[in-house]
Amino acid sequence: MDLIGRHEARRALEYCEKTGKSELVCVYGRRRVGKTYLVEQTLGPYFAFHIVGSKKATLRAQLREFGLELADRGDPNPDPPSSWREAFNRLYKVISRADAPRSPHGKAVVFIDEFPWFVRQRSDFLSAFATFWNRRSTSGTKMLVIVCGSATSWIIDHLLTNDDDLAARVTESIFLEPFTLAESEEFFRDRGFDWDRRIILETQMVFGGLPFFFSLMHPKQSLWQNIDRLCLSSRSQLRGETMMLLESTMRSSRIYVELFALLAKHKYGVPKEAACRELGYSASQFANAVAEVIKCGYAHEYRNLGKPHHPKYIQLKDPFILFHYHVIDPSNGSPVACWSDFVADQGRYNQWRGSAFEVVCLYHIKQLKDALGIGGVLTREYPWSSERRSGGAQVDLVIERADRVVDLCEMKFTDGPFLLDAQSEQDLIRKREVFRDETKTRFALKTVLVSVSGTRGNRDGAVSSKLDVDDLFYRR
Repeated sequence: MDLIGRHEARRALEYCEKTGKSELVCVYGRRRVGKTYLVEQTLGPYFAFHIVGSKKATLRAQLREFGLELADRGDPNPDPPSSWREAFNRLYKVISRADAPRSPHGKAVVFIDEFPWFVRQRSDFLSAFATFWNRRSTSGTKMLVIVCGSATSWIIDHLLTNDDDLAARVTESIFLEPFTLAESEEFFRDRGFDWDRRIILETQMVFGGLPFFFSLMHPKQSLWQNIDRLCLSSRSQLRGETMMLLESTMRSSRIYVELFALLAKHKYGVPKEAACRELGYSASQFANAVAEVIKCGYAHEYRNLGKPHHPKYIQLKDPFILFHYHVIDPSNGSPVACWSDFVADQGRYNQWRGSAFEVVCLYHIKQLKDALGIGGVLTREYPWSSERRSGGAQVDLVIERADRVVDLCEMKFTDGPFLLDAQSEQDLIRKREVFRDETKTRFALKTVLVSVSGTRGNRDGAVSSKLDVDDLFYRR
């Protein structure tokens, strides 16, 4: 199957293959986002060496696997390496052989997948790898070494931002994000799915734009049937995916499970101080957990400008994790047996659907800005909720612009066109004025309506811009 999207990431890998020097490339991103597939589809035919780390393997088992791969690549020594320094010394000899595979521009391509899983306590892997790179990258065989991993926070801390010499040696870092709606549409068309944009949007609201999840779906089944088969049946393949995601991405700790369960309950996020108190962990434990989930892209942090001292909030922004805690393993209510039953429970379904749609819109902020004609304007984005106990308001998404305009975005995922009548017009005006009063902003305020099914009615005087599902699929 052809590689869908990933144009910038693929160009970056191809550029590193063409340069006249050795390159150390780091490819990272959440589990199931397609990192390995990207590297294999771009450079797979030229691999001189390829090894995959295992989270549960012992040091001895890892060295044995490394030795077996060396043997497959022509290493005459039948014994497993006794240490990582020996392993990398033998690796260089293997990739320097005259008959070793080379890329089109003459480089030895080394791919170490799930790189963080090789690093263990009392293991010299990281220092041995650093020595290998520092000694071998500037002389002899030109190399393209690609390290890859799902432990995003670990990679950021140990390979990209620390003070060690190895961090300074990374020549290219590629953070692979989930598919946009446009890329998802391209994927489903390529695989023979006859789905319209609304169905693809709902798919993204459940599965979060992850190519691996999409690859498990059957084109002869409806979205509802695919959700039942993959997520809701007793032996479904993705039922435990969120727990495996936490284990592979971050340290094994109960705090992450509890943090995500808490965030999933709050559409507009939770004040950080309140979340810390409710979870009951120490301030340092909580701060470390929040930092990790933000680095991994599962949540984001923002300030509520309408509250005293502008407190920091943390908001969940991963659709599949949200789906897990609303549907697969809900904190409130019983697990869902089949999707049709969940849809019939209008209260729970609409609560999830509204939150999931807003998460997808937040991920597509670039597309929303382009549709509003402000793609080149510096902005800050956040949801907003009023401090008032009565007569307050909530805004799904605030786009605060450097040109002294604030767009107040209302997200409407309705079964039919959203009705713009006197009541809705008055509600939009009231929200705008509550926002103005509480934030004391001097910026111009504009109301933006993002409606999946379009609008009906003629009371749209309070709306500056109306966007629809096609704007979310926009691609330059």
